[in-house]
Amino acid sequence: MITVTITRKAAEKIKDKLGDRDLALKLLYEADGCTMSGIPALTFEKLREMVQDELVVETNEMPLVIEKSKLIYLDSNMEIDFSDESHTFQLTSPNEILNGRMSLLD
Repeated sequence: MITVTITRKAAEKIKDKLGDRDLALKLLYEADGCTMSGIPALTFEKLREMVQDELVVETNEMPLVIEKSKLIYLDSNMEIDFSDESHTFQLTSPNEILNGRMSLLD
């Protein structure tokens, strides 16, 4: 089971970028070759039927799509926040900062 919380500030920034488009928020994790290191990022994708490798996580703000095969790289309890200082999103868990300067690719 995975739990993702989106802070109010991050939700506002995401909704501002989303506008009135009918898109889903997706958490990407681009692994570098066969290594365990990678870079989490957010993106929007068209709403459609979920493919077999995707999971929809209900957050406190909006559904979040994550590829099931990428769950091994993520923590079971994460938070998405927005930093006014760096103007980027942050993905954290109680154990670590997964990405302190996460992009929202549009």
